[in-house]
Amino acid sequence: MAHGISDPECKKEYFDSQTDLNAKLDQLAQWIKESQHFIVFTGAGVSTSVGIPDFRSAMDTILPTGPGEWELQDNKKFRSYKAKIIDDIQQAIPSPSHMALVELQRRGILKCLISQNCDGLHLRSGMNPAYIAELHGNMNLETCEKCHAKYLRDFDTDMNRSDHYTGRRCDKPDCRGQLKDSVINFGENLPEDELNKAFNHAEKADVCLVLGSSLTVTPASDIPRRVAKRKKKLIIGNLQRTPLYNRAIMNIHTFSDTIMKDLMERLNIPIPPWILRRRVRIICQNDPDMNKSKINIEGRDPDNAEIPFTLFKSIQITIGDRKKQELNCEPFSIEISNKNIHSISIRLHFFGHYNEVSFDLHYINIKNVPKEEQFYLFYNPLKGEWRKTIDETDLPV
Repeated sequence: MAHGISDPECKKEYFDSQTDLNAKLDQLAQWIKESQHFIVFTGAGVSTSVGIPDFRSAMDTILPTGPGEWELQDNKKFRSYKAKIIDDIQQAIPSPSHMALVELQRRGILKCLISQNCDGLHLRSGMNPAYIAELHGNMNLETCEKCHAKYLRDFDTDMNRSDHYTGRRCDKPDCRGQLKDSVINFGENLPEDELNKAFNHAEKADVCLVLGSSLTVTPASDIPRRVAKRKKKLIIGNLQRTPLYNRAIMNIHTFSDTIMKDLMERLNIPIPPWILRRRVRIICQNDPDMNKSKINIEGRDPDNAEIPFTLFKSIQITIGDRKKQELNCEPFSIEISNKNIHSISIRLHFFGHYNEVSFDLHYINIKNVPKEEQFYLFYNPLKGEWRKTIDETDLPV
């Protein structure tokens, strides 16, 4: 069964002249400034610049990543060794488009980001999950089939199983349900809550910008279609012409990064650099009857403390200058006698997708460990260093 684009005319890639592009972006910037409810709909095209191939680019595409995945399958071809693709999606650094959207959301300009992508880059870029609808799931997110609790992981949870089971179970003692990855495979139903969220914003939107989507897959493509049907402004940014070409008030033919870079200049809003954000929670529970304390160390979603986030590959705990203990799996916890007078050092080892260095925590003794401590770690991959803060908005520059 062919999943790519069948019409050769629709596979062609177009580029606006610089004059036309400038005029279109001038107008788009003005529309966004006047907008009351601006939404963005993204497809795989926003991630090609970081080395992740899309699905429907033609065999003769100009993209360095090469033809789309479905296009290769339809033509029974393999990707060329010359294609510039990233080996591990977990190492992908969010593009200027990703970061521009984050800044628009932080400033309250972008009301909702609706994405077909499951590469996890929108959340990794710093997009607040309250303002995003991930229609096709997230490779870093798994959910409990019983209580629907969410768990973020700093690794790919997609096991390529038709039943989506990951082999892990819910942490809640009264549940312990099986966990499933959240990636939506071709032909599967979209998550109802994400779809409803997207359509609710499509009903409110007065400006909708599509970035890097062929708009050939329903019901996802029905979301921007709904905006056009309401006679509101639908703007499509894509190299190929889409089925909604004639329904859009404007079609912009250039790369997604070009659109967002030039658009942000016109809005006079700088695109922030990408910083890896982590939230760490440490809980020390004292058991006076047993005369000992238990230290629990865990990661949490930077934007939602209720969602656990697997951040650590291992944790090393050193008591004094001799006794060391290596914790290699969750839950990361250790019991220490309340009589202990020695210093306690905790070294956090991350998965290292961005060559993150370890981070050390030091306490004078067990009495010095707070009952609950929660803080943020920001990592700049260009500088190779962490910054600790209790303020989630205190991003390094």
